[in-house]
Amino acid sequence: MTTQLTLPVIARIAVITLSLGEMLSPAIAAVAESDLLEPEKAFRISARALDQRGVEVTFQIADGYYIYRDRFKFETASGRLLADVELPKGKPKEDPFFGKSETYRREVRIRVPVTPDDKARGIVKLKVTSQGCADIGVCYVPLEQFVEVRLRGESSNAPAAVILPASSRIDGLPETLRKGAAAAPQGASK
Repeated sequence: MTTQLTLPVIARIAVITLSLGEMLSPAIAAVAESDLLEPEKAFRISARALDQRGVEVTFQIADGYYIYRDRFKFETASGRLLADVELPKGKPKEDPFFGKSETYRREVRIRVPVTPDDKARGIVKLKVTSQGCADIGVCYVPLEQFVEVRLRGESSNAPAAVILPASSRIDGLPETLRKGAAAAPQGASK
């Protein structure tokens, strides 16, 4: 069955589309791309070896941004999920998107255990996934960042920690689209 669009139907669709555009344009304009930091700048990661059993991963969180406690995930280079990560208590937040949550502002320090394999190699390679939002009502897609930390006591000239380029689940899109899609309005579905 085919539907034939008549001129009156097309005119109504155009009026509805224009009306929606007029209603939404102030909201879209209110969150200009220049108002948002790139996620790697809003949520700066660093890492250091504490000892042969643990690594400390630190996030410096920009003013006007927060990161969710329950959105962290830590994996080894081989993809093994680390379960014994020590996350400090966050500040309670009633979030319209995620419900009751705990969040961090300014800084969070997280203790990550070293696996026996990493200890034997003397190097810890982690994939850290996190998610945060800006106070202006925009949440970022989950961000994957990679850190490599040389454990203490190793006699190497390599730097103690290396932060590898971050990625997000929207990699592969052209840069212009990625910037526009990097943030979704708070309250949008996943």
